[in-house]
Amino acid sequence: MFQHRLLAEFGITRRQLEALRALRTNPTGLRREAYPRVMPPLVVRGYAEVRPSVAEDPHERVPAWFLTPAGQRVLRAFGTGELNWAT
Repeated sequence: MFQHRLLAEFGITRRQLEALRALRTNPTGLRREAYPRVMPPLVVRGYAEVRPSVAEDPHERVPAWFLTPAGQRVLRAFGTGELNWAT
């Protein structure tokens, strides 16, 4: 029940939480094709942003999803482990 209250408090879904976790594990940027329906609402809430990917060659830098400080706060609230949705 606790997890469901946190989801409601932050205004996100389980799938959006999964997307935020994916962003955390991809600090050089997550490809824009990942989570195409989930990311735009996270951008609106300020939990994710789009900026050029991190690449040494400037020609390889393409727009990618990144975690914002607000998104990091959301993840800290949920802890580092996987959620147990059965409780």
